[in-house]
Amino acid sequence: MTRTTFHAQAASPRPAWLALTSLLGALFVGSALAQDVGQVSLLIGEAHVVRSDGTRETLRRGDGIRVGDRVETAANGHVHMRFVDNAAVSVRPDSSLEVQAYTYDPQKPSSNEIRLRVEKGTSRSISGAATDFDKTRFRLNTPIAAIGVRGTDFIVQTDLTSVRATVSDGAIVVGALGGACSSNGLGPCAGNDVRELSADMGRLMAEVRSGDSLTRIVPAADLSMVTVASRGDHGEGGRPSMSAVRALGLAAAEPTQLELQRGNDRAAAELLTLAAVNVPDLNRPSDLAGQLIWGRWGILPDGVDKLSVPFALAQLDRHVTVADQQMGLFRANQTVPGELFPTSLGGTVEFKLTRASATYELGGRTELAAVNASNLTVDFSRRTFATAMDLTSASGVKGELRVGGSIRNDGLFTVKDADQFVSGAISLDGKEAGYLFDRKSGSGLFHGRTLWGH
Repeated sequence: MTRTTFHAQAASPRPAWLALTSLLGALFVGSALAQDVGQVSLLIGEAHVVRSDGTRETLRRGDGIRVGDRVETAANGHVHMRFVDNAAVSVRPDSSLEVQAYTYDPQKPSSNEIRLRVEKGTSRSISGAATDFDKTRFRLNTPIAAIGVRGTDFIVQTDLTSVRATVSDGAIVVGALGGACSSNGLGPCAGNDVRELSADMGRLMAEVRSGDSLTRIVPAADLSMVTVASRGDHGEGGRPSMSAVRALGLAAAEPTQLELQRGNDRAAAELLTLAAVNVPDLNRPSDLAGQLIWGRWGILPDGVDKLSVPFALAQLDRHVTVADQQMGLFRANQTVPGELFPTSLGGTVEFKLTRASATYELGGRTELAAVNASNLTVDFSRRTFATAMDLTSASGVKGELRVGGSIRNDGLFTVKDADQFVSGAISLDGKEAGYLFDRKSGSGLFHGRTLWGH
């Protein structure tokens, strides 16, 4: 059996990856067997897995993925998997992908070995920590070509006649199988017929046709598919650029004319009883298995933020709701047609603060701020909310956020008055919420982002 090792405290040249990897490891505790190297984190439609012993099982969200597994999707199926090194792989409709090898040991990067095979159809791959350590330890094979990475986000589409690949971030190396380019190898193939394709090259794709030894770089075709129809679903199907996604989020965070007329229902917020925050570390990464996560526009987080994940991860099977200039709040796509929230969801629900990142800005200087007490109450019957937080900056400046208002038909909300601003969203199952906020205090400004659950 392939050896898979995980150490949350391993040294790494990029600590942000290890923080995400540590978070991912928790997803497998208690629900996965020792030989599991990944987990189904999202499933739409019908899909199966063929195990190494030939048994065929219907896939469900949360199922473990092991070396030797072949994931097969029906015409309506779409599977998203996350692996022990935080790599993400999606298998599109009418496609087949096999996990041929998956060894990850952050203490011994030279032993890492990741080999995937797309037999047919379309798959998307985002590199994880194993590839971040050593990019020569990854290989994605198709029946016609081999793909190595430079640390990247790419889509590959294959059938018996050709292979085509596009890159959203980073670079890939594509070579036709045969001769020195063996399917048993790791890393990029070498040779005069091999070509590198990077995102910086613009709207181009790599193509290998059956019987050819040369990889061609040609104008790009859209290899993605729209699999979910919901408000704001600009995920992998014809997805816009990061700047376009950010623009959508910024626009959604602006109060509507009706919200401006209603203003801040401070009376409802004043009635809230604040509970002391008992979470030891609020400023920690978003739960990648959650319905709501914060995705940042920058490559690396700033010196304060620990809440966000990279944009490429945040947009996987999610769409942006609201945003500021640094990051956006991404919500899992609606996969079942019908009402926004379950019909059984009604009455008043009190949420608890699970994560938060806050700062206090004054005169061009920014310092950390803490949330001492909090409350978020949602009335699903009336589609209203009220929230309150007690804030304290590192230098001792205090502020109190008290905001209430209505929830839009799409589950978003924005309230703004002279001193306060809140904009956020509720998850489609009604169990999570998140918002960004501003609160003036004296000559300074508290600014932050939150996630809530119940």
